[in-house]
Amino acid sequence: MRNTIVQTVFLLTVAISAMGQNLPEPRLISAGLPRYPAIARLARVQGEVKVEFVLNASGEPISVTALSGDPMLKAAAEENVKTWRFQLPKDLFRTESKYTTTFNFKISNEDQPYENPKLTIVVDSYRYVEVVTTPPSNKYAHDCPSPDQILPPESINEGDSIELSRSGCYGTCPAYEVKVSANGEVDWHGHAFVEAIGEKYSNIGTEAAHALVQKFLSPQFWALCGGYDASVTDNPTTQIKVQIGGRSKAVWNYANSAPGWEESFEVAIDTAANTHFWRHGEPRTEPLSNIFADAYLPKPGVTSLMRAAEEANIEKIESALKSSTDVEEADSSGWTALMYAAASSHSHPVQLLLMAGANPNHKSFFGDTPLMASAISGAFDDNLFRAGADVNAQDSSGVTTLMILASKAESDDVSNALKAGADASLRDVEGRSALDYLRLANCGKSPIRDWHTFDTGDHCDHLDKEDVQKATTLLKGAKRNPKR
Repeated sequence: MRNTIVQTVFLLTVAISAMGQNLPEPRLISAGLPRYPAIARLARVQGEVKVEFVLNASGEPISVTALSGDPMLKAAAEENVKTWRFQLPKDLFRTESKYTTTFNFKISNEDQPYENPKLTIVVDSYRYVEVVTTPPSNKYAHDCPSPDQILPPESINEGDSIELSRSGCYGTCPAYEVKVSANGEVDWHGHAFVEAIGEKYSNIGTEAAHALVQKFLSPQFWALCGGYDASVTDNPTTQIKVQIGGRSKAVWNYANSAPGWEESFEVAIDTAANTHFWRHGEPRTEPLSNIFADAYLPKPGVTSLMRAAEEANIEKIESALKSSTDVEEADSSGWTALMYAAASSHSHPVQLLLMAGANPNHKSFFGDTPLMASAISGAFDDNLFRAGADVNAQDSSGVTTLMILASKAESDDVSNALKAGADASLRDVEGRSALDYLRLANCGKSPIRDWHTFDTGDHCDHLDKEDVQKATTLLKGAKRNPKR
């Protein structure tokens, strides 16, 4: 996690007003700047603190005590009162006079996308002090440009280039670097969780390359800060480096903390270079398990409806459907929005798309179906079955929905699939049944195609023991009493 520097902006408004009391009042002539305790701000603690203080003959506080208020706020109020200096009235003959003041600590409703707290102080005589801070944020911006640095270059030179790198994370985040040069050359270096490990090369032509570089002549890009991060762990970092017209700029983005529109520049690079091919291989034969990643990182043919479906974003789905979007449009793998919705494990998106005319028996280039996409997420979607989905459809490898569910030891969903007519006796092209899929997966050797693999060991205890036992009983019973 990178170190962060927090810049604080203070706005001080002092309004001194007469209290209109009969007794002569001391006049506050100087005061230190109050602070909002950092721990209280992070905990979103606010409220009033009443402070009693005693002045000596010189107008200096000699005793300061917080009488009430939250413990996180008391010390800050006391510390500030100790900095106060007063001019005492000439007709005030008492020494060591006692006074009270109230501090009101508040957290504003102001939206603060990045941690750059603003503090506002209003002092009404010395009887009331209001200390207002902006709400805490878990995002930070670094190395932001000055006004003279946000103007983009004026031209594109022959040696200009755009680079994108994605780091790994605690999981299967693809780690790679790709560079697109102005002459059309594309250099790829795959590190982990990608199909193409090592160096690869292609050429997209100067016209496409110049179109990409042109996007980075936008003032919006040059106004970005040098880096963005958040108070979270185990997330990937994406970095863009550009060399255009004799100038260079780099922007790193940890945990998607940059402004939302920054992602459009990342997507532009991935799209122009077609990194999907090196990340996942030939789309017509890529594993259905890739559907989760393909909804987020660029892939040819993926539409906004597909992304909204996988995210289960009902508002975006409805908006896309109203705009006459083709509900049967498929991406470069032949996967439709209904398949992305089925993989989301949410029933509402599936229902919406079915009502819009989506085909529950659509087949991808490899023969994947929406019901199989549902099974990849570990569920048997009854909405698809009731809409007429073929529970016994097989892909090009002979895999069925039941085999996928069995490989995950989803005993309840295996039961639902069998009740819907799933045939446990069906076999894939290698002669393996759903029961074989269950046994192999439990031994860390799942036959379900995946784009990444782990060393899972040879012990046959990789799945929940109780679910394995239930699923085994169900599948054995179904094979003895096949429904077809």
